[in-house]
Amino acid sequence: MMTTIGLESLRPENVTPLMSSLSEPSISGHISWVPNAPGWYWLLFLLFCFALYRIYLFVQNYLSNTYRRAALIELEHFTLQEPLSEKEQYQKLPQLLRRTALYAFPRSDIAPLTGIAWEKWLDDHCTKSQFSTEISGLLSQLAYSPTATLTEENKHAILDNVALWIKHHEVSHD
Repeated sequence: MMTTIGLESLRPENVTPLMSSLSEPSISGHISWVPNAPGWYWLLFLLFCFALYRIYLFVQNYLSNTYRRAALIELEHFTLQEPLSEKEQYQKLPQLLRRTALYAFPRSDIAPLTGIAWEKWLDDHCTKSQFSTEISGLLSQLAYSPTATLTEENKHAILDNVALWIKHHEVSHD
């Protein structure tokens, strides 16, 4: 048989004297979100400094890649130009590539390069491009031969490789 404890036996006067002196804690209406310990202030300060540093790096990267965006815009306008003949348009691609490289790298490294050495250098600074393999000699042909003829495959390959190199070449500030 189970005995039930009556409610009267749980009243404070019926319990131990220590329990009868307890009172309900007061509930504060406002709980502050401001941390009390100084360690939290240091942590917030470090997080703020880290966020500022990341913003600084982002802005610096954006500004240092302005020449890439300008070259890509010029390449985009290149494909939309009407007044020039198609041959004259493609002859401007090696100039665009050389100008872009001169913005990113020292002139002393770029100026002496021609022909196969130039194509090899381009491929060394962008692993995705294939100037010295797939379209070897095409840049020199476009730059120096006014009678250069291109197949449709070569036209697409040169445009794709120039755009790829402009977007993905590796510079020390990247």
